[in-house]
Amino acid sequence: MAAGILVALLALAAVALIAWPLLGRRAAAAEPVEDPNPALGDEIDRSLHAIREIDFDHRAGNLSDEDFAELDAAERARAAELLRLRDEQAVAAKRPAKRDKARTAKQADSA
Repeated sequence: MAAGILVALLALAAVALIAWPLLGRRAAAAEPVEDPNPALGDEIDRSLHAIREIDFDHRAGNLSDEDFAELDAAERARAAELLRLRDEQAVAAKRPAKRDKARTAKQADSA
């Protein structure tokens, strides 16, 4: 009987050890992410919507293959540039926070 309880406790501990990192990642992923530039996010949404509209018009026969290729390439390039700019701003927004944390840690160590 005691051996059964011991086996059950060991099994429970093994499950907890396996599940713990997975639960921690989920909690970190659930944290809301602030958009550093909401206007840029709106521009990205409009650009992606324009790509869908261009595709729809081409499928409906309202755009020739040549016009579609030109408009689609231009809008995709615009969307890619906007996404690159958003990523750069997100990285830049995180950098000062890391430096501030490092400064705070140094000040705490020296105090």
